[in-house]
Amino acid sequence: METREARLWVGLDWGDARHAVCVLDDSGKEVESFEAPHTAAGLEELVARLRRCGEIGGVAVETTRHLVVHKLLQEGFAVYPINPKLSKCWRDGESVNAPKDDPRDAFVLAEGLRQRHERLRALKPDEPLLRELRLLCADECRLIQDRTALVNRLKATLKEYYPEALEWFDDWTKPTSWDFVLAFPDAEALAAAGRKKLYGFLKSHRIGLHPIWQERVEGRAKRTPWPSDPPTVAAKSFLAISLAKGLRTLQASLDEYRERIEKLYGDQPDSGLFSSLPGAGPKLAPRLLTHFGTDRQRFDSSADLELLSGAVPVMRQSGKSRRVHMRHACRKDFRTALHHLAFLSMERSAWARAFYEQARRAGQSFALALRNLARKWLRILYRMWQDRRPYDEGRYLAALIRRRSPLVHEIQNLQPLTTSG
Repeated sequence: METREARLWVGLDWGDARHAVCVLDDSGKEVESFEAPHTAAGLEELVARLRRCGEIGGVAVETTRHLVVHKLLQEGFAVYPINPKLSKCWRDGESVNAPKDDPRDAFVLAEGLRQRHERLRALKPDEPLLRELRLLCADECRLIQDRTALVNRLKATLKEYYPEALEWFDDWTKPTSWDFVLAFPDAEALAAAGRKKLYGFLKSHRIGLHPIWQERVEGRAKRTPWPSDPPTVAAKSFLAISLAKGLRTLQASLDEYRERIEKLYGDQPDSGLFSSLPGAGPKLAPRLLTHFGTDRQRFDSSADLELLSGAVPVMRQSGKSRRVHMRHACRKDFRTALHHLAFLSMERSAWARAFYEQARRAGQSFALALRNLARKWLRILYRMWQDRRPYDEGRYLAALIRRRSPLVHEIQNLQPLTTSG
């Protein structure tokens, strides 16, 4: 009978300055324990020491995006990413009052991997361009959040010394509003500006002379001036100009991100699948694609995606007590993308609108109805992704008719969309 060579299991507790490493054999005996500095030479030495230990069955680590992970993958090691909450449970299972330190955390990871590797899945990176697209989409979302924070700060600053400016624009995420602050940084500058200069500003920003804009330009003299405090105006106008310039610079970066994302997305073989979704425009479709990837074996069923995205709630039951609440341990950017898809699809998909209306009449809140619609879309997405077939609204409606779904009758009696409550 052929005997398999014993394998070794590695736990790596990563850090910014150094990494703690623990190596266990199949019986759980410690083979080696050491620390490696987080330097180029230190990573090379880490790999060399692991190779000298023997056959490595896998390396457990609490991250997927770190240079040490990339190095291990490049060297051919099987890397098992472990959720920090899961490793905490492993650590508590070892002892309820054991001290927490890096070497012990590395041991816990190695022991957990040794015992459970058959139920865990090794990290399998997607192809490089898709990984780049995934990172770009995630960073774009963060930059948009930064822009929102700067916009809110700019509006708060204007409220302190220059409320008139806020009356000119409803949407302060547009560059035109920032340019307005740069051109007319305070009430005095706006009052001193002639009609010709203001109309020139509107024309240069391609704003038509609608009655509302004519009223804003011509009605300045009739408005009661706000009280003014010169020191506040001097200081806060300087801040407002700085924020407007920062927003301009940030928007230029976002435009470059959008151009690169659209280029990479267009080169993906599955781009047509996600672009076919009703409501999935040039921003949403790439984000959805990056959450699915290209490995069709990555998810066993749509249920895996429902857990990953937080589309299904968590139920906690003990004895007669039973509680159901929103799932927080999930990829929140994935959940956000699905919610955006669900909301936008209601304007473009008859069955999606009918599904939402039916849920609302059943007593569900707007948020709950939207989450349930997102879950419905996720199941459709999974089937599209597995079959490599773009979405077809007519085909789906025909399937609803064949199944005699209640949504068919609902579609015929749609009511105006309500999102309040």
